[in-house]
Amino acid sequence: MEIKISVIIPTYNRKDLLKKSLEALVNQSLNKNAFEVIVVDDGGSDNTEILCADYKERLNIRYYWQPDKGFRAGKARNIGITAAEGKYIVFTDAGVLLHQDALSLHLKLHHDSLVPAVCIGYVYGFEVEEAMMADISSLVSSDNVSGAIDMLEKMNALDIRQNQYNEFGYNVSSWPAPFDIFWTCHVSAEKKALMNAGLFDEAFNCWGGEDVDLGVRLFMQNNRFIVNRRLCSIHFPHDKLVQDHKNDSETAGKKIHQKYQLWQTSFYGCDLGESKFSLNKVIRQYADQNQEGNDAFIRKYLYQS
Repeated sequence: MEIKISVIIPTYNRKDLLKKSLEALVNQSLNKNAFEVIVVDDGGSDNTEILCADYKERLNIRYYWQPDKGFRAGKARNIGITAAEGKYIVFTDAGVLLHQDALSLHLKLHHDSLVPAVCIGYVYGFEVEEAMMADISSLVSSDNVSGAIDMLEKMNALDIRQNQYNEFGYNVSSWPAPFDIFWTCHVSAEKKALMNAGLFDEAFNCWGGEDVDLGVRLFMQNNRFIVNRRLCSIHFPHDKLVQDHKNDSETAGKKIHQKYQLWQTSFYGCDLGESKFSLNKVIRQYADQNQEGNDAFIRKYLYQS
């Protein structure tokens, strides 16, 4: 059977979390011969290669390792994309457990789309309050992801992007900047589209930015962005490698705007009084507060693009 999907997981000393992700992949409803798993180790030293070898009988899995030269998740994913045999690439992280129907639904959404698509997965428990983490840890099992998702829904342990979905709706292709939620914890795109976009910019060598940066290029090449609540997964609670994302995020936003000079990216780093909002929220707020001035601002950047 032809490999249709390549699941790419970069990792760094996350063997225990990776095991949970691999167990969830073993339980996928999609035929095991229709997808492969590519694990790219960003210089870890926790015997992740041995773990991957243990799954050879249950998954079509390959392992790659690159020297530890700092945070190089973008390069790790590029290694995976280049090696991938599938037409569609699913990016996920160690510690993200895909619903058993996730890969089947990724495949269907891509097949049903008339244009190249970017499918953004819904990630339960992503960036939840610390007080909820112990409860989530006790509930989640790789053998019953769907049951755990039902419980997390009742607990309101939702994707951190849920507030944006509530305000702007799930038709993200109508948002001014859907690329701002292109987060590689759970997302998919066509391999050809990724290659045409130039892959991840390996100059992003600190936390954050490399995924949204690629999302901008996919957006500029007219890929259709899709969110479907049934395309879901769980972010298993764990300690963060980077505790404070604020400075890295702001730096990445400025870098992205310097590269592309889009009117949408010009709003990165804009404050509304003392409030910090998502990019799409900031754009909407500026438009609501000063439509005439905002139109002039947008025209300025359109002409520069």
